[in-house]
Amino acid sequence: ELEDTNHALSLMKELKLFYDSQLLVDVTILVEPDLEQSVSGKVFQCNRNILAAASPYFKSMFTGGLYESTQRSVTIHDVDADSMAVIIDYCYTGKVTITEGNVQRLYAAANMLQLEYIRQACANFMTRRLDLSNCAGILKFADTFDNLELKSKAQAFIAKNFVQLSASVRELCELDLKQIKEVLTLDSLDVDCERKWIENNPHADAEDALQVLRCVRTTISKGVHAAKQRIGKSAKEMVLFFGRPNEPFMCYDPYTDDIYSMVSPVINLTTQNFKRSPMETFLVCTTPENNLYLASHLSKHFWVYNPLLNCWQELAERLLGRMHSYIGYLNGHLYILGGRDPVSDARLKEVECYSIQRNQWVFVAPLPHSLGKMQVVTINERLYVVNKRRMLSYDPKKNLWLQRGSLKRSKLHKACVFQEQIICLCDIPVVKAYNPARGEWRRIGDIPIDSSALNYQVVQHNSKLLLLTIAIVHHNKNRLVIHEYDPTRDSWKNVATMFGSSFGSVSLSTRVYTACLGSGQNFISEEDDDSGSSADWDFDGLTDADSDSGSSSSFSDENW
Repeated sequence: ELEDTNHALSLMKELKLFYDSQLLVDVTILVEPDLEQSVSGKVFQCNRNILAAASPYFKSMFTGGLYESTQRSVTIHDVDADSMAVIIDYCYTGKVTITEGNVQRLYAAANMLQLEYIRQACANFMTRRLDLSNCAGILKFADTFDNLELKSKAQAFIAKNFVQLSASVRELCELDLKQIKEVLTLDSLDVDCERKWIENNPHADAEDALQVLRCVRTTISKGVHAAKQRIGKSAKEMVLFFGRPNEPFMCYDPYTDDIYSMVSPVINLTTQNFKRSPMETFLVCTTPENNLYLASHLSKHFWVYNPLLNCWQELAERLLGRMHSYIGYLNGHLYILGGRDPVSDARLKEVECYSIQRNQWVFVAPLPHSLGKMQVVTINERLYVVNKRRMLSYDPKKNLWLQRGSLKRSKLHKACVFQEQIICLCDIPVVKAYNPARGEWRRIGDIPIDSSALNYQVVQHNSKLLLLTIAIVHHNKNRLVIHEYDPTRDSWKNVATMFGSSFGSVSLSTRVYTACLGSGQNFISEEDDDSGSSADWDFDGLTDADSDSGSSSSFSDENW
């Protein structure tokens, strides 16, 4: 028996041509005008069998013995003309166009006409576009249509960003009493005070206020039943260290010595195409919303961290595999650039751009120069790429790279953003700061020199600039020394020193839920005076080719 694999596709194309040409149509779909929205009605000449095959709603209408099954013209209520046009086009082609302007009306129409694919696609679209300005509206929408999955995603977003939403007031005030209570009872609520809704809802009566306050988990007295500790209250800014792919990542607070472990995404990964090297590290990047993203260098794997479950969710596969590449974040997009082709070893100018909302990678304007080792940071709505000889900035609106003032140093270890300046750790002990507004470089206080240091990094931790120095002490023991920069004195002061078996060579600072992390005691070792052979020392991929907004590391030290 032979089968024409192109038959179904060809048939659908011909039927769509019949629809476009108004040939062999046998039913007229009328959509009433919406007088409140000043939207006119519309007439669609269609084929019953196509509509019935695509939609259970139309199948029941045309085959179930209803009055409409014998009529040449059928009026559809509660669906706008634009949404009906998209839906009918989907019935003929299997394709649907969703925009921010039509998504909620299209969802409502698909929900009524029982088109599950469109309904789910609209829900996914709204989930990917959750932000501070629309999260309350999406929660109310999900509640209206009883979409539990979309509602859960909106609630989780509000809980995670409750502090920022409370400051803006308007969004939270859109929620009714039931909705605000459901958010306040979530374990993941990231806030220490829940009075904002009451303060900004003067219409709420005393009983409403009392119900909201009952959701607040606080232990007033040492009673028998203490309030369950909310996970969100364990939220804390910590410095994260990323080392070998198959080992947990260290989370450390240098001011309290609190230490935890975060699981690696590749520990349980069995995919054959994941290339793992004992010297390979990750590309890591955090967003202003404290969402943590991680990518492998050689393979195309890409993950986002789920802080409540302490696990990683794999996202869309990248476009290219690279060696020694770099990562940065700007306005809802992540950029991977630089590095070398793993086959030809040629330097890559291609720039990959990932849309968080669309979960999709595309190429954008390539680098105008092959920069080799570089650092990637974000400041003033621009992505900056810096190396020891050149500095470029990327304008996403124009998709254009521009030349900026060069660093002109013999080496660049690390860069980060601090107080609206790009801080560059150059040839030790030199540190230079670039002011994008003025286009000027200046030198700030030299860092302390550690003769045994193998890795220097700078990160912004909360509102402070930290210097991380990692040195080999002896056999299987490393030393981490952290200094804080004092802008008023233009000097560095020691704030923490710890010893451990290994520390990751890539670091950044972000907000995590410590209640969801594992114990970090395995990272710690006691200080002692033993000596050992350098042949047994654990270098753990230590290097200075890192980036604060996301970085790579390598043992090679090519002459860039």
